[in-house]
Amino acid sequence: MKQEKKHIITAIDIGTSKVTTLIAEVNMSGGFNITGVGVAPSEGVKKGHVVDLDLTTQSIFQSVNAAEKMANHVVVSAVLGVTGNHVSANSSHGSTSIADPVRGVTRDDMRRAVEASRKLLLPPDKQIVDIIEQEYTVDGQGGIRDPEGMSGTTLEVEVQIITGSSAFIRNLSRCVNKLNIDITTMVPAPMASGEAVLNEDEKEIGSIVIDFGAGTTEVAVFKGKMLKKARVFPVGSRHIDNDIAIVLGTSPREAERLKLEYGIAYVDETSAGEPVQMEHVGGEKKNQITRGMLCEIIHERVNEIARMVGHDLEADMPISVIPAGIVLTGNGSLLNGFSQVFEKTLGMNVRIGRPNYAGDHADEVSTPGFSTALGILRCTVQAISFSPLAAGGSRSILSDMLRSISRFFRGFFSKTV
Repeated sequence: MKQEKKHIITAIDIGTSKVTTLIAEVNMSGGFNITGVGVAPSEGVKKGHVVDLDLTTQSIFQSVNAAEKMANHVVVSAVLGVTGNHVSANSSHGSTSIADPVRGVTRDDMRRAVEASRKLLLPPDKQIVDIIEQEYTVDGQGGIRDPEGMSGTTLEVEVQIITGSSAFIRNLSRCVNKLNIDITTMVPAPMASGEAVLNEDEKEIGSIVIDFGAGTTEVAVFKGKMLKKARVFPVGSRHIDNDIAIVLGTSPREAERLKLEYGIAYVDETSAGEPVQMEHVGGEKKNQITRGMLCEIIHERVNEIARMVGHDLEADMPISVIPAGIVLTGNGSLLNGFSQVFEKTLGMNVRIGRPNYAGDHADEVSTPGFSTALGILRCTVQAISFSPLAAGGSRSILSDMLRSISRFFRGFFSKTV
């Protein structure tokens, strides 16, 4: 039996608290296996924005270097996640004539239809990060997910255009390029998280994914197996730490310790009177508070975030049309009582989402904190399988596929519109 060839891709998730690098072997059947994992503290990033190029570059280096050593592989190219409150999604429409109506729709026809959808007017500080096909229409027949081979004269497409800050993308590119790593493409972090934690039924009937990180809360709405909305709010678990620090007069580090050891996202009357020892900001004086006081501070912030997300979702669509409910992920979602607050405030079913992965290093990466990084890998593998090179079978070298994907996406994210 002929041995199946395996090739390597790298995903880098640059968050507010940590930088995660995953190196994976990909096979032509559409699977992947993680061979390297690297996690490093994130310095130089706040609320999803690069604020210090040198510190961010050093953080990326530490993460990539750890993954390289584990995988015994030198990273020369990577797919990056894009996050921050500058990320948003907009609907658009494109159409084109089918080049050969008898032969039917080709991938070139599909690309031209998508390219025609890039008519969105953007301010000078914004650019396109990604264009995600929602559905196609051939000669008036809609609801088509993959029209390749269908006969007709006119091809139309509905898309979601993901936009981001031009300055952010340039700064992030500089940090990665300093390490002699080429950026193959970029993936919106909200979409990546959804691909990691949702099953096919949840994506089909409708789900909301909320990735609660250190500096941002990413929201993605999926329905009909498509991304319908993406939004990033500049608030995360560090805001809870800051609230605790300000109200109790302690340091952010001590506030985080209190949150992790004693925090609940709601006031539990059975433990509200429990005494909790804490240090003041200078560390010279200790004080005693009640656990109920600490939990009240946490509850106010978590409830505020839940109401903010709910209000934003209701502005576009009734939450009732998302029957599968909410999937919470990200390290912040593991806070005791977090899901209960969202369930009560938004009146929806809520579960904690962990990445769907069962290969090597599954115990390490199948936690909510790895959702975005694993989702980046999954989105990349899906793009490879959708590539005309993969479909045609004329060339089986992954690097050729990635170059094709890179050329396809480069027009979307490497220049200002």
